[in-house]
Amino acid sequence: MSLLLRLVRRSPKVGIAYTAMLLGGYLWWVLQPAGQRTAVLANSSTDLAHLERVPWLVLPASSIWSGDNIGWWLAATLLCLCALEVAHGSVAVAVTGFVAHVVGTLVSEGLIAARIAAGELSSSAGHVLDVGPSYIVASCAAAVVASPRTPRSLRILCALTFVPLYVAAFDFTDAGQVATLGHAVAIAVGALMARTKLFRGTHHFQWPHLGDVVDSRVAVSQR
Repeated sequence: MSLLLRLVRRSPKVGIAYTAMLLGGYLWWVLQPAGQRTAVLANSSTDLAHLERVPWLVLPASSIWSGDNIGWWLAATLLCLCALEVAHGSVAVAVTGFVAHVVGTLVSEGLIAARIAAGELSSSAGHVLDVGPSYIVASCAAAVVASPRTPRSLRILCALTFVPLYVAAFDFTDAGQVATLGHAVAIAVGALMARTKLFRGTHHFQWPHLGDVVDSRVAVSQR
């Protein structure tokens, strides 16, 4: 039991908790009728219309819906968030993900608002569906890659997640500009956060040594 408690204390709690939340949200979501699933996503969207009325509701709610690509998101979230937490601690992960999600959303939707005001887009652009954990994942991946104190193996693995993120998110059509700008901002936020005071200390994650499990006083030498 003591070994289990030590493992729990040393585990990357924020990364695991957020990944579990995505899985739980997805399992609940797929059990709903098709109409209810659509309504849940629409009501949680961080689109311009919702941000003007209920930003405190949609900003956290939008981050827990992964959509149908749950396998990819579970793997990417577990890798990038836990890698950052192992290297720099829980606070670094929580702050990086929160700032990227909020700033990425506000900047991308702010551009939509400006284009609507300028007459370049119709008012319907203020209702474009915008949900998912991608800003959080992208920012944590960028922070891992940009951090000089993160182990090289973790930096390489997290850098690989940019490929599917780029393919899925970077679309320069009018309809895709929200995701395009939002992901670019989230990546920039992660890279900048990696150079702040928050990342100057290194969190050392270590698995228990054999001595934590075996009492050396009663161990018998064998050949």
